[in-house]
Parts: sequence; structure tokens; C-alpha cells
Amino acid sequence: MVQVDAVEEGQCVEPMKKQLAVITLLTAAAQVSAFFKLWFTARVFGVGSELDGYNLALVLPTFVSGIMAGFLQTGLFPVRARLKVAASSVEVDAFERAVLWTVAGVGGVFTVLSALGSAVIVPALAGGAPASVIVAIEKAFPYLTILLAMNMVGDCVGYLLAIRNRFAIAAAAPIANGLVGGLLLASWPQGGLTNLVLGTILGLAVQLAICLGGLKSTGLQLVGPFPEVARFRSQLREMLGLAAWIFPGVVLSNLAVSLPPIWVASFGEGANSAFGYAYRLHSSTVQLLVMASSPVILAHFSDLVARGENGAVHSVLRKAATFSVMLGGVGIVLVGLIGSTVLGWIFGGRFDAEAATRVADHWWWMTTGLSFLILGNVFAKLWQAQRRPKLITMMAGVGFVVLAASFLLLRGQLSEYAVAAAMSVSAFAIVALGAFNLRVSA
Repeated sequence: MVQVDAVEEGQCVEPMKKQLAVITLLTAAAQVSAFFKLWFTARVFGVGSELDGYNLALVLPTFVSGIMAGFLQTGLFPVRARLKVAASSVEVDAFERAVLWTVAGVGGVFTVLSALGSAVIVPALAGGAPASVIVAIEKAFPYLTILLAMNMVGDCVGYLLAIRNRFAIAAAAPIANGLVGGLLLASWPQGGLTNLVLGTILGLAVQLAICLGGLKSTGLQLVGPFPEVARFRSQLREMLGLAAWIFPGVVLSNLAVSLPPIWVASFGEGANSAFGYAYRLHSSTVQLLVMASSPVILAHFSDLVARGENGAVHSVLRKAATFSVMLGGVGIVLVGLIGSTVLGWIFGGRFDAEAATRVADHWWWMTTGLSFLILGNVFAKLWQAQRRPKLITMMAGVGFVVLAASFLLLRGQLSEYAVAAAMSVSAFAIVALGAFNLRVSA
């Protein structure tokens, strides 16, 4: 989602209808590609310890690179926009090049440190997982640490492409990623966990290569002059200052994504795999619904806020609430009635009826919060348009605290499904915060 937010910051002058069409089409294609890989993953691994270990090994690279992406998203665009006006194109290119190489260097350091610290990190990622899962993490994690550097560089290149009006390249590149991973699983299923790890790394490498090639096509050379050290140090300080107000929120929101897989792993072999399948299906649904509408919502809110039309803002919120409730209700009914049947029919292989039921139950509990998740995104766009970063950070804080508390309260009654249920409760709390703030501000 970060790349879409980048477009919101850097490409607001583009015709929104055309941008919406491009985003929707490419997002849908990327989700189809990701499902292609997921289909082979389900058939080859089903629900078990190898996939549990793989998912847990991804937690740290995803968490750290997600924080870096939040920093870049907040700090890069305003500084680059200022330079675009005040400096020459050569200076702008030098700044972008320096940022890219700095991010690559930071990512490389994190990769090396993580690989060297595997003996300490793996037990922390495992939580209360069974011994068979820990063995799988130990096998996958040292290799997957390379994703720290690759994800950081990929996010940075995606933002630079968006700044240069080449968002389509960054949005389309994940399609190749999913195809590479899926084809490798299809051609070498006996490779097991090694195959899955290799496919993940190669798929991301292809995605990154496409983005780097696209960046070069815009005229930015990867090798060239850098800004003066003192000037770049000042620019970095400016970026850090801009990101400081939202940094706590970025950390908390990434913790809310990273900790649930660790929590659910404590419920035995296969619990993390089942949760992971459900989370991917749930995330794909949200991504298609939210990513396609976010640029339009933000632009519309920004226009209404600038004109002081509070009544129109409330009208948009009411329509969004109605739309969200309808979608959420339909999702609850469909997943509850036919979710396990459809999953069993689609995947097959080692993904048996028991696995289908287990995944569908996780998915249903997540779907109970779908309407709140959609509406929460709408509130976030309103606060962004109103330039109220403290509320965005508060939203992340409330969401994380409620998530953790709900899991602790529900785990005795719902067992492994407590994590998915807690996610829905957290989404509700965020919407409640938005509604309360709206009432207080009225």
C-alpha cells in the first residue's frame, strides 16, 4: 500500500479517473499473480510446519523494511519536491541517487547483522512454536535476511518511480514476482522449503530489476555524482524531522502486522500456516477495495477541507460507512457459508478438507472486521487531508493496544482464532476513535 500513498503525495496533479483505472487494473493483475503463487504453495505445502517456519522467518524482514518504507514515504517526497523547485535537475538527480544508495547501504547492514544474529533472532520469532517449526525457521531465516536490503531498495525505487510519473512500472513489477515464485514451485515441487525460499528471493530480484530498469529509463543513472556531504547531511536531517511525528505510528502499525503470526504460532503446528493463508486472502480483498479508492478519497477530502465544506465531509463519511457495512456484511455471509468449500475446491493437493475449514474459520473472523477496516482507511485519509498527523499516530497506537489486549482476553475462548478476532476488534476501535474525534471536532 505504500506505493499508492506515494502517488497520493507526489502525483496529485494527475487526472484522478485515469490514475484510478491504472491502479485498479494493475492491482488486480498483481493480486492474480500473487494468487498464482499461493495456489501452488497450498498444493505443495498444505498446512504444516515447513510453511509455518517460512512465514515466521519473513516477520523480521517485513517489519524492518516496513518501518523504513514509512520513513521514506514521509520524508522523501516533501524534500524532493522542494529541491525540484529550488535546485537544478542535476542536483535533484544527485539527491535521489544519494538517497537510493544510502537506503541500500542501510539495508545491507541490517541484512548482515540479522544473518549474524540468527541464533538469537530465531527463538524470538518462534515464540511458542513446536520444535519442527523452529527447525524450518532455522533453515529459512539466514537466506531470507537478504529480503531486508531488497525490500528497502525496492520501496525506495518504487517511490522514485512514482515521483517521476512512472508508477505503472512499480505497480506492475510485482506481477513478475508472483509468476516467478509460482512457476518455480510448479516445476520443482519436490524442492519443498528450499524451493519456496529460493522462489521468494528470485521473484523479488526480478521485481527489483524491472523497477531499476524503469528508473534508469526516466533518466536517473545509478552511478553518478552525489551531493556535497554537508548538503546531503542537512537533507537527511530534514527528512528525519519530517518523519519524526509519524515514526511511532509507523512502528506500532508494523508491530500490529508482525506480532500476530508469532502469537498464533504458539497454538501448534499448522496454526501459523492457516492464519497466513487467511491473512493473504483477507489482505488481497482489502487491497483491491482500499487501494483503488484511496487516491480519489484523499483528493476529494483535500478539496472539501480546503473549501471548509464540513457538511460535505460528513456526507462522504456517511456514504463510506454505508458502503463499508454492505461489503462487510456480504463478506461475512459468503465466507461463513461457502468459504471452506470454495477453498477446498480451488487448492486441493496437500490442502485437504481439514485445512480448508481451518483457513476459512480464520478468514471469517478477519472478515467480521472488514467493514471497520475499510472505514478506518477512510478516516485516515480524512486526517491526512486535514494535516493531523497526531491522530494518525494515535490511530496506530489505539489499534495496537486493543489488538494485544483483545488477543489476551480471547485466546482462552477462541484458541488460535483469537488473533483473527482481535484484528477485527482492533479495526472497530480505530473506527470508534474516528467517530469520537469527529463528534468532538463538530
